[in-house]
Amino acid sequence: MSRLTERVEDLEQTVAEKNDRIADLQQRVDTLEERVDEAENEIANAEAHREALARKTNARDDRIEELQARELEKGAHLLAENVDQDRVTVEGNKLERITKDDGKHYFRVPGEDDALDRGGAVTYATADLLPIQRLARYDDEMLASVSNRKPDELAGKVWRERDQTGRHELWSSGSGEIRAYLDAPDLAEWIRVKEAGVSKKYSQELARRTMDAMHELSKNRLGKTKRQRSKDGLSYQETRLVLKAEVEIPGERLSESKGGDPTTDTAAGE
Repeated sequence: MSRLTERVEDLEQTVAEKNDRIADLQQRVDTLEERVDEAENEIANAEAHREALARKTNARDDRIEELQARELEKGAHLLAENVDQDRVTVEGNKLERITKDDGKHYFRVPGEDDALDRGGAVTYATADLLPIQRLARYDDEMLASVSNRKPDELAGKVWRERDQTGRHELWSSGSGEIRAYLDAPDLAEWIRVKEAGVSKKYSQELARRTMDAMHELSKNRLGKTKRQRSKDGLSYQETRLVLKAEVEIPGERLSESKGGDPTTDTAAGE
């Protein structure tokens, strides 16, 4: 009987210990729940603050953009870095990017003169750019959508590569009267690498048509020549696209670009 009593007492002690453990765990759970509630309240307050700040920021941006639009319509020239072109709405819904004597870029309503004459005279405007330069300003997706012909699309992409000249680049640096040049076989190989699913034969045809497009879109700034080349005991002619040193490209400082890579303003699409 005493052994049974001891067993009961042991069980009662075990139950009491477990009850104490349960109570301790329950207290911890209650504490954690309180912390979770506090954290949720902090998150809710932070989200409310963020939304209020976003509303305030959007309202401020709307006011700034409205003021910018009104100033632009009055003839102001605003620094390009301070203008979000996609958000500013002016009459005619068109802004023109220009560069002035101070070397800085501005936005204006096309053709408007700045009454304050800030930054000096306009050295060139977006409207002055060559068609090939305008195409080169688009990213690949937009370029594909605005180009009616594949050679025009490729011409814009190839023009972007022009400031990268060298032995393993698409364009090569010239010397003397030649600033830079591009050979048809190199262009055909570049097209095969860049354009998926293009065969060797079709890449050669695309290279020819792209060179024709570049000649046209550059308004004859790029010239085409034929040169003799020998390979594997055979002699044949290949087309070379040439940019001569004395040719002026809108947005480029000719005196600085004769000796090698062209120095081109970012608005020119480089």
